[in-house]
Order: sequence, then structure tokens, then C-alpha cells
Amino acid sequence: MTFVFFLFLLHASLGLMAVLAAVPDRAGAKFFKLCAASAAFMTTAGWWMLWRRGGGSAALLWTSGAFLVLTVLYNRAWHFGWKRALGPLLWGALAAGVAAVLAVDIASPPPGATSIAAMLVATDLTSALLLGAAAGAMILGHYYLVVLDLPIAALRRLTVLLVVALGLRTVVVAVALLGPTHAGLDQARAVAAGLWSPDGVFVWMRLLFGIAGPLSLVWFIWKTVEIRSTQSATGILYVQLFLVMAGELLAKYLRMAAGIPL
Repeated sequence: MTFVFFLFLLHASLGLMAVLAAVPDRAGAKFFKLCAASAAFMTTAGWWMLWRRGGGSAALLWTSGAFLVLTVLYNRAWHFGWKRALGPLLWGALAAGVAAVLAVDIASPPPGATSIAAMLVATDLTSALLLGAAAGAMILGHYYLVVLDLPIAALRRLTVLLVVALGLRTVVVAVALLGPTHAGLDQARAVAAGLWSPDGVFVWMRLLFGIAGPLSLVWFIWKTVEIRSTQSATGILYVQLFLVMAGELLAKYLRMAAGIPL
């Protein structure tokens, strides 16, 4: 379970940092500092669990550690007003985070997985983007209460990013589920036929919580953003984030415990 939580925290941190590139500076230094601090906290927790358990390769520890350091420096750059350092630090942190994701896929493929490196990378990157978009949009929604001149285009941009991320995640999950790489579809079919399959139960839970649930809320989020009802949009984004987090955590469990990269 240590690696399950590490993967979840790493993806959430990387995704949250990635969406910052789509947010205008008018959101304020406090927004960027909060997001970077949250990413640093999650990465620290995941790195500490991994190191304490003695898991992971040296490459994974170094790359995730570099991601943590650069994220902290990005946070401090906003605090001290080092404007010229913001871009290089953000892109450096993202590069280190992607390197950590690749180190995971190389060093710790799911049990029984063969010749699916591209699928693993697509799964990890779309997972990070979806987690980051859901969290970033929800946090940004709160800042319309304190940054009164913040344009609605900022939240609209993250909403579009959330829709795109959810679409890409759905496509990757569909390819993984219908492809020949694992028995996830067979497990789900067994449950649908009334047979007991512990992995199949989690497959259905992952699809319902992490894909169907968020998709059902997309239209409501978009319409509330369009009418500039930021408080309503933020409330729906809370539910969206909970569903996305539940689905992605289940996906990490299925990957590590059953070899199903959903």
C-alpha cells in the first residue's frame, strides 16, 4: 500500500504544479504559493513513506526529491518576488516530476505487465493532469471571493482543462480496459454476471467513481462558470475533486495489487 499512496501523492503533486502554467498572475501570489506548498507537502509525505519503507529505485528517489526541491524553490520565488526565476523553476519542477513518473514505470511495472510501457506512461500522465485540473479549479474558485478583479476567463480556462483531462483519462482507461494487456474487463464481466471477483468489484468502483461520476458533473460545472456563478461552480468542483480522487486512488490500487493499469 505504500507504493499506492506514493503514486497517488506524486501524481496529484505533479498535476497541481502543471495547471499553474494555465493560471494568470492576477490570481495572486497567495494562490500560487498555496498550490506549490500543497504539492510540496504531498511530495514530502510520499517521499518519506517510500524512503522509510526502503522501496523504490535510486532514480525514483532522486527524481522525486529533485521535484520536491524545485517545488519548494518555486514557492519561495513567489514569496520573495523572484519573477525571473518563476518560469525556469516551474518547468524544471515539471521536468523532474515527469522523470519521476518514468522512473516508476521503469522500476515498478504492475504484476504481469509486459510490453505496455506506453500505456503506463499515458495512464500516469493523464492521471496527474486530471488530479491537478480538478484540484486547481476547485482552489481557484475560492479566490474569486478575495481577488475581486480576477477574470472569469481564468476559471473557464481550468474548466476546459478539466474537461480535456477527463476526456483523455476516459480514452486511456477505455483502451486499457478493452485491450489485451490484462484481465480487467474479464473481472468486471464476472461481477456483472453475478459472480464474485474482488478485483472486478474495484474495477466497477473505479469506473463509477472516477469516470462516470466526474463526467456527469461536467455540464453543471461549465454552465455555472458561463453564468459567472463562481460559488456554485466551486461547490460542484468539491464533489468533482472527491470523485476524481476516489477513482484515481482505486486505480493505483488496481495497478499495484492486480496488475490492471486503469
